[in-house]
Order: sequence, then structure tokens, then C-alpha cells
Amino acid sequence: MRNRAFTLIELLVVIAIIAILAAILFPVFAQAKLAAKKASSISQNKQITLAGIMYGSDVDDMLPLSVSGRWQDLNQATPGLRSNTWVWIVQPYMKNLQMMVDPAVGDTNVEFGSGPNSWSYNQNRHPQYGYNYLFLSPWYNCDYALGRSFTAAIKPAEAVMFTTSQVFTVNDRVGYYASNAPGAWPLTAPAPFACIWWDGSPGSGNWSAGGVKVITSSCRVKTYNGAIIGFVDGHTKLLKAGAAAAGTDFGTAVPGGSADGAVITDMTKYLWSLDGTTADLVF
Repeated sequence: MRNRAFTLIELLVVIAIIAILAAILFPVFAQAKLAAKKASSISQNKQITLAGIMYGSDVDDMLPLSVSGRWQDLNQATPGLRSNTWVWIVQPYMKNLQMMVDPAVGDTNVEFGSGPNSWSYNQNRHPQYGYNYLFLSPWYNCDYALGRSFTAAIKPAEAVMFTTSQVFTVNDRVGYYASNAPGAWPLTAPAPFACIWWDGSPGSGNWSAGGVKVITSSCRVKTYNGAIIGFVDGHTKLLKAGAAAAGTDFGTAVPGGSADGAVITDMTKYLWSLDGTTADLVF
């Protein structure tokens, strides 16, 4: 009895079939992997949000400060002169800085190099989950963060607290502790002591319709095709960019316009204010 070997054509057909199956299955595997990371990111944001709530229960129902001291101190490269962001304020309720790293992005922060404390310093200023600082803890006079009470939230289940973040239009893989709200840029104009982060690029202080980086400002939506948001009442979910910008003219606004992006058109649908007004910016 003679053994029969595969012909070259048969081998090529088998290889072609395997290649076709791989081309079909690899994207499915990638989507499944991203879905798992998204679930993990939602869980992490949930834990961060609950840590913020537990902090509030210990300090007369006050929301965490976005910065615990003067910004000038936080901006010093010398660790001994640095004040801390909300990350350090809520750490006693988490005891885990790794929660500050979005699983789908990874720890890409390199601001302080590779020293023994570099990882923790990076997460202090560049966590990949940002805080709704403008409304929950306004940056007064570009220096101090002001406190707000949890009881100021009229609709806590509809008020953003923490969200996946990026460092404005500079780098969509590095996070930032402060997330800008859509429509926030024009709100600071009539409030002389309210400061907002801006990196010098059109649209960076706001959300607008032109380009992913400009659209997202500091609220990351590119990674999961949406932003993972934790609300003041403690629940967390994924919102598409348009849903996160409810109550604004996002989608038609353009960067570099008179308001440099979106403006608020309906405060009753706006998710970033505590009480459905702009009174949080009046000191």
C-alpha cells in the first residue's frame, strides 16, 4: 500500500483556507478583548467613583477637591513641593493606584522619568480617569480648587463625576486628572475667577465637531467609541460622545468659532452641572 502525499496545490488551498479563517476570526478576537477591557475599565471607574463618595461621607458630604493645594505647588517638578490632585485625596478609600490606568490604554505616562516614585507621581497628575473639576471643584483664579457639596446635585444620577480622560489635544494616550465638559469654554467668560484648562490648540478647552482629538477635549471617547462615565450617585456606564454632550450644540459646533466649540443650549439635559444652572461658576 502506497502512502499518498499532499500536492502543492492542496497545501496552498489549506493555507488559503487558514488565512481566510484567521482574517475572519482575528477581528472578532480583538473585539472580544476590547470588550473585556471595557468591562474592566467600567469596573475601575465604578470603584473610583465610590471612593469619591466614601470620601464625601467622611468630610461633611463634600465632593473631593480637584487639587488639594495651590496649583503652583502641583506644577513643581520637585516632589517635596507638590500638592496633590483628587487622586491622592481618594487613595485611602482605594489603596490602589493601578486603578488609575485604563486597561485598553496602558500606563504610558512618563512625565517624571523612571525614578523610584515616578509611577505614583505620574498617576497623581496624569491618571487616565479625569474629574469634572469645573462644576464639582472649580479651579478658582487658576490657583485654588473650591469645594462643592454632594447635596448640591439636584440630579445626582445625571451629573458626571469621573470619566475616562486624555491630556486635551496634546496626547490621546496620556490621561489627565481634570476633564473639560462640553460647552464649558464659553461658560468661563462671564465668570472672571473660573479657570479652565487649555493647551493652546483650537478646541482643546471644549468639545466641537471637527476631529476626534478636538471633539473629545479631555474626555476620551476614541478608545471605546464612547466615554466611560461615573456619576455623582455612584453608577457608571459608557456614553457615546453625543450622549455625553447632551444639552449642547455638539455635532454642529466647529473649533475656532466664536465660542471655540460647543455651547450649552439646554441646561435641563446637560450632564455636567450639579444643579442644572451655571451658578457653580459664580463665586
